[in-house]
Amino acid sequence: MSSKRPTSRDVARQAGVSVATVSRTITRPEDVNEETREHVLSVMRQMGYRANRAAADLRRGSSKTLLVLVSDITNAFFSEFFKGIEEEARQHGYVVLIGDTSEVASNERVYSNMLLMNQAGGLILNTYDFPADLMPTNGDGSYKGPPLVSCAGHKDVDVPSVRTDDALGGRLAAEHLIELGHKDIIQICGPLQVHGFERRYFGFRQALKQAGIDIQEERARVGLLSVQFGIDAAHRLVDEGSLPTAVFVHNDETATGFLHGLANRGIRVPDDISVVGYDDMPYAAVFNPGLTTVHLPRRRWGQLACQKLISVLENDKNASQPVIIPPTLVPRASTAAPRR
Repeated sequence: MSSKRPTSRDVARQAGVSVATVSRTITRPEDVNEETREHVLSVMRQMGYRANRAAADLRRGSSKTLLVLVSDITNAFFSEFFKGIEEEARQHGYVVLIGDTSEVASNERVYSNMLLMNQAGGLILNTYDFPADLMPTNGDGSYKGPPLVSCAGHKDVDVPSVRTDDALGGRLAAEHLIELGHKDIIQICGPLQVHGFERRYFGFRQALKQAGIDIQEERARVGLLSVQFGIDAAHRLVDEGSLPTAVFVHNDETATGFLHGLANRGIRVPDDISVVGYDDMPYAAVFNPGLTTVHLPRRRWGQLACQKLISVLENDKNASQPVIIPPTLVPRASTAAPRR
């Protein structure tokens, strides 16, 4: 496969249109009918074509822009992550545009088009799935699209990445509960097709296995993490009479729902059951009881992701090396030695 960067003339030839049509698709898309515009953009994606950034910026008179895509912009988890990106970007003369892919599938196409037409210089991606429009089309999994950095450790494509060590996070949660003397432990998990939740799940299981503790895989609760999911999981465990002595919940939002659900049923934490969350959201420290949780340095994560993307844009030879950020455990009042 040739490493030569495709030109607008190559795109025009492949799409069966004029070079002028390709140029208008990039610079004045509103002047190109929708069918032709989508056809040209599709060919650009297939070929890994990208408009000349310097020329595009000169024409628009715009500043350098980085695009950040997340799975749910309303999730408070991302606030510190965004702040870290913005702080780092500003130091290097970039501005940041934030996008949400959670509710409208066509959003991904809008954002991928922005990258193709250089309305954004590069992408920081922290979503469950890799955008379909940017997936490799050459069959060997290699990526040739716009510059981007994955923060979710997407396994489907080989791109520069900055992610947290979720396997270690799951292990830290398990080891904390094991050290307290717990043996009857279950997990409340996010969707295991999402790589971060999968890594937490198996990191936790591996620690239990090494300690000779029964994993009780069939008792794990798996679903879309939310406060309500946590409440429902607590109610089911209590109503079934199958309350373990400890639970590891895959994020703090669900853990707080779980704590609330236990309180609704008169279950005391940590007297009757210990609970460990994940993320170390600001409210974890002030919840009653304070939530033991796995801390993710979200602002630092954002800073490192932005640094990585700028390295990619500057063709740094080390930009392809992954960065994996270790989490830490923060013990609080929601965990204690088992009392039954």
